[in-house]
Amino acid sequence: MMWIAVLALLHAAAPTQAIILHPDGEPNLATWMDRPADNVVGRWGSNASCVAVSRNCVVTTRHQGGGISTSVRIAGVTYSIARIWNHPTSDLRLVRLFGANLAEFVDPYTKTDEAAKQVVIGGWGVGNGPSLETGGIVYGYQWGDSASRALRFATNRIDNAVSDSNMPPYISDVVVADFDDPARNFPTNYECIPAVHDSGGGWFIKDNGTWKLAALSRTVEQHYQEGHEDDPNYILLESWFRQRSNPVRSDADAFDGVRISSYAQWISETLPEVQPGDLTGDDRVDAADFAVFAALWQRTDCDAPDWCLGADSEPDGDVDAMDFAAFADHWLAPSP
Repeated sequence: MMWIAVLALLHAAAPTQAIILHPDGEPNLATWMDRPADNVVGRWGSNASCVAVSRNCVVTTRHQGGGISTSVRIAGVTYSIARIWNHPTSDLRLVRLFGANLAEFVDPYTKTDEAAKQVVIGGWGVGNGPSLETGGIVYGYQWGDSASRALRFATNRIDNAVSDSNMPPYISDVVVADFDDPARNFPTNYECIPAVHDSGGGWFIKDNGTWKLAALSRTVEQHYQEGHEDDPNYILLESWFRQRSNPVRSDADAFDGVRISSYAQWISETLPEVQPGDLTGDDRVDAADFAVFAALWQRTDCDAPDWCLGADSEPDGDVDAMDFAAFADHWLAPSP
């Protein structure tokens, strides 16, 4: 895959900027319901995105930097970080949020059949800037400025998977897609391509009616001003779907994401234990948790992944006497 060498990492080292769509292609998130919930995609500090994978943990990429002092904002709440686990080789990290009790999160996609599947891609960043034209024909878009940064969801289709993609210092399995021409090449509805600050944002596949995390946005193809291919100061922050010199021909930009199916077992084995009965996410079981439990008492609609915020501890779909007994067993128990 020769284009890998000209992919740009989606972090703040590049000037300003999120998901780019074709003109009039941006969905109305208030009415477009066939997508993951807004609150599964959060912001990692000031320069990237992240995805909730449990009641108290998110995953993101590593290349954008940040550490234990970085803040994470998800579902309208800003959290401090309790602990970070970096994958030994890949551009992937698991992050424990202090005091989090997230009501919405997704499980990893574990199947290896991603190729040709449609994905919904989400991230925080900017959208389209001015269009790029040659002879009056649009061939792409500039990235917007930082003032247009927002949560966006759109779609694409995975083309293939690549093992051991080397983007120093990380070696990651990735899935690959491209930004198809709106007039040809069978683009998806709401066809998109990520850009800066989308690093760590999710690619989601619907699996038996449930959205699961298939990838984390990592890189996007970059361009150079003509005559300056070796000068990084002439990198153009743009997204193309046609050739610049001959825009009647397609030249789709490629992009990729860290392939979650390759690391699903590591995520599962690394996820920290949640204290049974801790329904508020503060690492203790006390009166605040009992107030939550009482509010959920006799609910009969508990379901994966959160099982009524963990009050349905069995879990079997309802909050009943068996769950109360389990809650009582952990009253004032020390955190794990």
